[in-house]
Amino acid sequence: MASRFDSKSYVLTQFNVLASKYFPQEHMRVNSGKKGFRLSESTNNLIEKSKEIVGRAEESRNSVPLSTVTIYKYGIVFQKIFEDLSQYQAYTSVKSRSRRGYRKELEFMGFDLKKIELELKKSSNPSVKIQKDEKFVRDIKKQYIQMVLDEDFQTLKTDIDEKRSIFILEESVGYKFFDNQNRLITSIIQKFEHLRGLEDEKENLRVSQESFRTKISEISPQIPKYEEIIQTQKRAMGVYERTDRKEALLTDSDISLFLKILTISLERYIKMIERREKQRLEQRDQFLKLILEPTKYEGLDEDLWTQIVFIIESHGIELLQGKTWFTFSFPDELRAYITDKDVLSKFAELRTLEKELEEIDAELQKNKSFNEASNLIDELENTENSLIDSREKIPKLESEINDLMKSINEEKQTLLKTLN
Repeated sequence: MASRFDSKSYVLTQFNVLASKYFPQEHMRVNSGKKGFRLSESTNNLIEKSKEIVGRAEESRNSVPLSTVTIYKYGIVFQKIFEDLSQYQAYTSVKSRSRRGYRKELEFMGFDLKKIELELKKSSNPSVKIQKDEKFVRDIKKQYIQMVLDEDFQTLKTDIDEKRSIFILEESVGYKFFDNQNRLITSIIQKFEHLRGLEDEKENLRVSQESFRTKISEISPQIPKYEEIIQTQKRAMGVYERTDRKEALLTDSDISLFLKILTISLERYIKMIERREKQRLEQRDQFLKLILEPTKYEGLDEDLWTQIVFIIESHGIELLQGKTWFTFSFPDELRAYITDKDVLSKFAELRTLEKELEEIDAELQKNKSFNEASNLIDELENTENSLIDSREKIPKLESEINDLMKSINEEKQTLLKTLN
């Protein structure tokens, strides 16, 4: 069966064959609709852009690449044609075979291709200096080499952006060249900005070191006096004797083992229950606080302790087996240990000492001379730490600066190769 003849497609094909002799085929788009044929928005925009570039060049007397001039030169003709298309249309005919096999002649409105081509041939170049894309690129390379050698990268970037904008065809030699140059120069500029940031940071560290050293030299002579003030007041409040007793308890074998059993059992119990039951344990927050600070947690009342004893007695063997320090074999033996009066007495004493030391510290903080001495000692320690940190950071910055300079030089060489 013979297919239906599409006159619009036939007309457009003929037109595109002619247009491609003067205008880049991939950019010539003609739409057809109820109102007839018209240039597509993308084609019109391209032509308008070329008109803008040529207009600026006529004022500045700068060169325009041939690829852009071609769009301008023939684009304005195509715009003129489609603005008054009736003047460039004519009836045409073509022989076609009907469904029954008869040949007949079809007549329809098409483009007057001879008249259109005459208009295109009459088109003249604009009054600007025109350069072939290849020569345009060749001439500019010489200037760019010197800019790179002079490290005038910002001026180079500005010029590249400007030159790339006058090559409106992305597939043109000029656009590809300047687009590649733009990527290379942008990377170099960004690295130089990063380099300046690192160098500024390094300089700021050097300046701050001087400030730190000055402050340390001012504070250091006063430290012995203020340390004596702190020691005297702590001694008077019984801090040292309580601290010594606290340390003795913490190293006591019974308390050490007791705290391990207590904290590790609860930690593993939480994971075990929540893994098995897929839900949050009701006492989870209480247990976690006790695990973090067993000697300071204030919520350890009789009810909570009863639950903990039950958990350790019921699950302790399972939860702690495998630990080298865990030697219990039976639940009642484990329960007897964690409820032993001597062990609980030491644990209670340890908790009492912690509370007393916190209360004494709160009282000391209210003392003006103690506070002044503490703050000065803290300030000295913080300043010394800051000085150490800055000393450690400068070599790292210097290494980063050297690596960045090496990378910049490599990219400069790559850039120069593209210009030779």
